[in-house]
Amino acid sequence: MLAAINLSLQRGDKTILRNLDLHIQPGQIVALLGRNGAGKSSLLKAMSGEFHGGLQSGNARLSGHISINHIALDQMNSHQLAQIRAVLPQSVQFSFPFTAMEIALLGRYPHGGGANDRLIAMEALALAGAAALADRDVTTLSGGELARVQFARVLAQLRPAASEQETLPAARYLLLDEPTAALDLAHQHHLLRTLRQLAKEWHIGVLAIMHDPNLAARYADQLAWLADGALLVQDTPALSMTPDIVRTCLGIEVEVVQQAGKPPFAMPA
Repeated sequence: MLAAINLSLQRGDKTILRNLDLHIQPGQIVALLGRNGAGKSSLLKAMSGEFHGGLQSGNARLSGHISINHIALDQMNSHQLAQIRAVLPQSVQFSFPFTAMEIALLGRYPHGGGANDRLIAMEALALAGAAALADRDVTTLSGGELARVQFARVLAQLRPAASEQETLPAARYLLLDEPTAALDLAHQHHLLRTLRQLAKEWHIGVLAIMHDPNLAARYADQLAWLADGALLVQDTPALSMTPDIVRTCLGIEVEVVQQAGKPPFAMPA
């Protein structure tokens, strides 16, 4: 489990996160929802280990406890973390003409390199819907194409070892900041279907920042609702998507439609 207990983040005299608890179980997707400025990206950075040791650049201070597989996050070095935790930022720009294959291969770097790395990277590109881009210069790709290549990189990083194929893989974690933002509708659904499948098959716990509550409710096991740096609720879509929660966290009046066997659906009131 990737867990935050009583987590707070201060920048100067401004409170970014306040006394929140969040739990990411292997095999599950947790979608993080809230308005712009609610603290979503800061929370994801904290959970990834970016605020390592409690102090960061400038005047930011993190307090509380974060653990990964029952080990305190600040007791792990960057190499150890990279072997079990991958991060997909909102956007990355490249100035050098790497190929998409070379970007996917970067995901294998924490594992020391191996004879099968190119096969793993190609598999990851295929899972991300980017196999046809393998030999393309990433500086020539569209935003959506580059997002798919970056998704392949984190999949290559978290792919279970061959020795784990017959047993339950060791728990790993994937943190994504708005992974569908640059994608068209078809690729949004492809990415989220792939996440849902691999979370179960690869024993990955996923934390994904999302803006569309209906898309989140369709694919996530749990929704975590953030407002002004506080986590109001973390629960299943059926139990946590209510008009009051959506109004508080997203600032819009909605009606929530609940149908048996289907995820809840929020419509503007």
